[in-house]
Amino acid sequence: MPRRAFALPLVVILSMVATMAIAVMLERQSQQTLVTVRQLRWTQDRHLESGVREVVGAWVKGSSRRLGEISKSGGHALDLMMEDGRNFRLDLEDAQGSVLAAFDGVPANEAALARNLYDTIAMRAGDPRTLEGWTRLVGPVAVSAASAPEAVLAAVASTRLGEGQAAAMARDIVLARASPDQSGGPQWLRRILSEYVSDLEDRRELQRLIVAEPSLWRIRVSVFDDRGRLLSMYEAIVHVDGRELRQRADSGDFTPLGPFLLWRRVEDAGLGAMMGATR
Repeated sequence: MPRRAFALPLVVILSMVATMAIAVMLERQSQQTLVTVRQLRWTQDRHLESGVREVVGAWVKGSSRRLGEISKSGGHALDLMMEDGRNFRLDLEDAQGSVLAAFDGVPANEAALARNLYDTIAMRAGDPRTLEGWTRLVGPVAVSAASAPEAVLAAVASTRLGEGQAAAMARDIVLARASPDQSGGPQWLRRILSEYVSDLEDRRELQRLIVAEPSLWRIRVSVFDDRGRLLSMYEAIVHVDGRELRQRADSGDFTPLGPFLLWRRVEDAGLGAMMGATR
């Protein structure tokens, strides 16, 4: 009887140890499976992103339509259906409606101009969040009259005009760009500049700083599955002025982002909201 009394607790203890060992093994296996799945998804996402970037880069370099015309007609540039049922949707918008805040790639003859413009906008912004919304890190020094906020246009104009005249000119630009008659080129902007700026040198300077036809574009790429569900979304910035794009393509230098100045994947948390705006 004493031996049986001793054996029973031993059996219970061994059973508990075995159960705990099995639980630990199962948990480790589950964690390893989860890591493997994550690695597989990461690899698939990277391959998908690489393919998307290659497709969009080829389209940018070979597009026969002017990007400005696409932007004015709503921004929807392309739908591309893949063999597996996935659909790539490209949407385009003007990305030049802000002031350049990084000067590493600025030509020497424009460096002082770029810094002066940034200092002007920084003094007017008032807080870091506003300044961030009014500036960008890539692209040309010039600001797009077609998309810049009125406050940004007034700040740019104030580098050559008084505060009152600069504010009035910015207001006229915003009103004029909304008119359907402004589709025939940059003449509408030249007319406004000539009305407010009588000095020829000042007018030429503002024509360098404010342009009617942007060359910096934001491209949003939405990838949908065969059921129309959003799989992923990417955002790219590209500078397209014809000659520069060809020079970058023909230079032979290694460019990890292809023709793009910036490329990023939009985080999953923002997909829902952006999908509603894109579809």
